[in-house]
This record gives sequence, C-alpha cells and structure tokens, in this order.
Amino acid sequence: MQLVANSQIPAKLLWPTRILIVAMLLLVFGLMIHPLGDPDVFIHLRDGRHWVENKLQTDKEPFAYTVPGKSIERVEVLFRIGIYLAYTLGGYTLLTLVKAAAMTIALFLLGLLIYRRWPHLGVVGALLAIAIVAPMNRIMPERPYVVTYLLLPIVMLLIDMYRRTDAKQERSTGKYLWFIPVITIPWANLHPGFIVMFGFLGAQIFDDIIACWRTQDLFYRQRVLWLSTIFAVSFVAGAINPMGFSLYTFVLETTASDDFMKYLTEWAPPVFSREPLFFLLLISVWLAQIFALRRTRLFDLIPMLAFSYLAVKSYRNMPLFFFAALPPLADHLRFLWQKFFPKTSFSQQFRHLSLYAGTAVIGILLIITTSTGYAFRLGEIPGMFPKNGLKWLLDHPIKGRLLTHDIWGGYTGWVTDSQIQVFIDGRFPLFGEKLYAEYRKIIWGDPQQCLALLDKHNIQGLLVSPKNEIKLYYQLWKSRNWALVYWDDVCSLYVRKTESHKSLIVPFQYFNIDPKRNPYFNPASPKKALREARRAAEIAPDSFLPWFFIGELQLHLKQPEKAKQAFAEVLKRAPQHIASLYNLGVISLQEKRLETAENYFRASLKIASSDKQMARTYYMLAITLKDAPNRRKEARTWAKRSLKRLPAWKDAQALVQALQYP
Repeated sequence: MQLVANSQIPAKLLWPTRILIVAMLLLVFGLMIHPLGDPDVFIHLRDGRHWVENKLQTDKEPFAYTVPGKSIERVEVLFRIGIYLAYTLGGYTLLTLVKAAAMTIALFLLGLLIYRRWPHLGVVGALLAIAIVAPMNRIMPERPYVVTYLLLPIVMLLIDMYRRTDAKQERSTGKYLWFIPVITIPWANLHPGFIVMFGFLGAQIFDDIIACWRTQDLFYRQRVLWLSTIFAVSFVAGAINPMGFSLYTFVLETTASDDFMKYLTEWAPPVFSREPLFFLLLISVWLAQIFALRRTRLFDLIPMLAFSYLAVKSYRNMPLFFFAALPPLADHLRFLWQKFFPKTSFSQQFRHLSLYAGTAVIGILLIITTSTGYAFRLGEIPGMFPKNGLKWLLDHPIKGRLLTHDIWGGYTGWVTDSQIQVFIDGRFPLFGEKLYAEYRKIIWGDPQQCLALLDKHNIQGLLVSPKNEIKLYYQLWKSRNWALVYWDDVCSLYVRKTESHKSLIVPFQYFNIDPKRNPYFNPASPKKALREARRAAEIAPDSFLPWFFIGELQLHLKQPEKAKQAFAEVLKRAPQHIASLYNLGVISLQEKRLETAENYFRASLKIASSDKQMARTYYMLAITLKDAPNRRKEARTWAKRSLKRLPAWKDAQALVQALQYP
C-alpha cells in the first residue's frame, strides 16, 4: 500500500527531512490548541451525557420546554457519546488535545495528497501554511465536522492510489477501497458530513466513464463497475445509523435552508476585506487551472467547482475547499514549473541547507506563537458563558420558565445537569423558523411584540448578557413588571414580579444600580447605589464590573483613596480594563504623581481601540507632560494626536493652542 508517490530522497537528506516534518507537525498541533468557547460543544457534551445515563433509550426532547413531545435529535450520537466519555477522562483539556491531534493528522494527510502531486516539501509546506492561515485553524472547534476533515483525506488517498494503478495492479490495490464503506459506518454516526466523500467518488466514476467511452477499454469498464459497487455499498453503510436513510434528506434539507443559515456566522459568505488570503488562493487555483487546461481531469475539476462555490457561499466550507483544491493546484504548479523552467535543478547541498533553514524558521515560529499565546492555549474563553450566574440561579431557583441566549442554551443544560430547561439552543432545525423568529424578537427587544411574547410563552426569568441590545432592557424597564436580582460581568438575571418570586425580589432586587442603565446608577441615591454595588461584589467575587462601579461611585462621592482600592481590585480580575487604568491615571495626576499617571495612561493606550478612547488618553498624556521639565514638545505631540482623532473636541483644540508656544 503505497501512500506517497515514488520520490527518492538521498540518504543525507533523510534525517533533515524527518526533522522538518516533525517541526511542521508540532507547529500545527500548537496552533490547533486554542481555548474552548464554541457553544455547540456543550450541546454535544450535554446530549452525550444524556445518552449514556439513559442507555440510548430516550425518545422525547428533554432540554427545551418549547418543543414538548418532539423526538430528540439522533444525528452524531456516536460523537456526542464519545466527547462526553473523553470529558470524563480528561476534562476540557483532553477534548482540546484530541481535536488538535485529529486536525494535525488531517493536515498531514492533506500534505500527503499534495506531495503525491508534487514531491516537494517546500511546496507542501507553503500550501499547508496558506490553508492554516486562511483561515483553517480558526474554524476548528471540538465539533463533529473535525471527523469529516480527518476521514475525508483518507478516502481521497484510497481513491488516488486506485486511480494510479494499471491493469496488473488493479486487483491488489482495489481491495483497499473496501476501507471506504467500512469507515463510512462510524463516520455516519459521528458526523453527517460523510456525504461529501460521495462527491469525490462520483467524480472519479464519471471520469472513468468518459475514459471508457473514449477508449472502449475493458480496463476502464471494470473500474467503473468496481467503483460503482464501492459507491453503492458505502451509500448503504451510511444508512446504518439511528436515522437510517432519512439522514441523507435531513442533511440536504438542513444545509439548503436559508431560514437558519442566514443567522449563523459560520454559514455566512466570506468577504474579501476579512479573508483576502482565501480569495487570493481561490483566484490562484483557477488561474493555474486555466493555464493547465489541457491537463484537466474531471476527478479534480468536479470537486473543485463544487467546493469553490460552497466556500464562496459559506465560511464553514473553506476547509473542504482546501482538500479539493490544493492537491490539483500542486499538480498544475508542477506542470507550469516544468514548462517554464525545464532546466532548473538544485544541488544536494542547496537542498540540505534549505531543509535546515526551513526547520529553523518553523522553530522560530513555534517559539513566537507559543510565547505570545497564539499556540498551545488551553482552557476556556473567559467571560463567554454565565457560569457564576447559573450557579447562583441553582441556589436561588425561579418559579417557572427561563429564557436565555441560544448560544447559552446548551451550556445551561450541561452545567446544570439539565435541571434548567431553556427556551431555545443552537439546534435551530429542531425548533423551527417561527419559534426562532419569536426568540429574536424577544432578545432584540421588538417594541411591538417583545413583552407580549414573554407573556405568550409564560417566561418567568431572563438570563441575558449585558452586551445584548439595549432595546430589550428598555422594554423591561418600561413594563415595570421585571426585577433585576443578579448581575456580574457576563450576565444579568431578571425575574417577573409575581408573588411567587417575592423571596427573590425582596432580598436581592437592585433599585439604584443597573449595568444597562444610562447612567448605571441613580444620581439622586449614590450611597444606596454604592451599597448595592458592594452587595453585587460579594455575590459575584470573581467579577470586575461591581468593583468598577464601586470605584466610579467613590469618585462621585469624592473619595479617591477608596476609589483607587476599588480600581486595583478591578485590575486583579481584569488586568487590561482600560477604564480602570485611565481612572487610576487621572487620580495619580490629581495627586501630582506624574510618573505614575504617565504609566497608567500609556498602559491604557496600549489597549485602546476606539477613536474616543485614544483621543482622551492622548489628551491626558499631554496634560501630564505639559509642565514636566523638557517635555513640553512631547506634550504638544500628544495633544495634536488627540485633536487628530477628534477634530471637533474643543478642549483638545484649546490645549494644542496653549502648547504652541514655549
């Protein structure tokens, strides 16, 4: 079973080649390790635990109260059980490491496919680098489609091996094609993306049909029959899953529906301004195809056409485009190189030095990406999910139904062990377009229907993000039927004002402070607001936001020392909180500690993103430096930068004018 094309590597180059490949794989492995944060991961964990605990016996949906009586999803059952069992063995760390290992192997197999077209490690490394940067490693969470990215290149290698055989080798090589229906059975239970392999099989069959028609050769006729047999058996094997043959229609109906896909970022079409490298690669692939048009084969052209279209239509399909396009691109580049540079050759010494240079470059990249935190990043994305809010909610349960964000739905069921049912989660086809439309009207605060829909669905609690659209909160304040009883950095919990919630509202309601109000506290009652902020800090000790409000309220009450202590508590929890750094700079400036003030302003400037933030910080740096010995010219530079960011700011205009003269 020959996986790589015949390409003799001189003995002196063998070990440098192996070292280079290991370094490349280690770099890829590190880049694929990034913090856990995809919301669908928790849906799979939750469902896997449910399937294991109920021994695959559950029929009805147990996680959402909006779809009573509906059958539970039966796709990807094997993956969901597997990811849960992996979690029980090694937690989130093991999930991330297994995903990274699977994607590293997948990219190694893609490298083999490229190498079979052009046995040149430089070409392989360059094309794989493009695949990683644009944007392969950013859409590789711990989700089922990683299985497809792992198994698809195996099928492609088996087809490619068979394609290269002649009549004498056909029988011995053709037997390996039986691996395709064998791996189809677990693949269909891990991820329905196994369907894409039929595109590659079908393209090869179609290519052989054309060759048979042109040559009338018995060899191609036998290949068509054999590949068609493998295709048919694999199709039947794909139906060995809890949904049977209906899995095929489920996949086609789901991916063809624009009702849900238009709301999902991963299914949105890529744009050139955000993904220029992908579009440049796409153009390069088709330019190479045009220049090598006479060498075009249908087994390459059909998948390239299909996945080019799908990748342009959806960000999610980019990796499939890389699998379909990079091997033929290498083939075309090899042809064009030999055509235009037929006499070019490189000495063994040059190749030897190139291997060591490539290894050194990859080693430097590995050190840089690891030291900067871009590679080998374990853990979870901080502030992504309402961990503390749900813990508080379990200790202080509401009476009735809870509505939370769809991206928090699976997480809620997972961390509460399904004690809390939700309105909706990320399984959009299960809920239907009508229910999802109503959910959006609630979350985005539709003025005409938001409150009526909360009543219609008998919602008793809202666990929502402070980053949510302010319209929802306006509707809640306007109705005066909802009380804020918990808030932290990540979430706010509102409960309906009913007699059954009296035990929550009386001790926990916030009257004078609310993270979403503008201003966030009642100016007439700053001391009461301060007491409420301190209560929030006690209830959510890991949160920085209550401490920030405490600091701002202390400044409002003209207590700078206590404000400094509060802002210091903020920086313990959020070292890059720009507003706290800025406020500490202002306090230090008022205390005439100019060097300390400058340090705080420079630190806040490093993380400032908006024009307003940068203009304010430039302005304060100019104020800090204007009276410092020999730094007036530097202060004038900062003032001009401030005015450049906000040209209409009168204070900046006056400061620039004042600093014009020594």
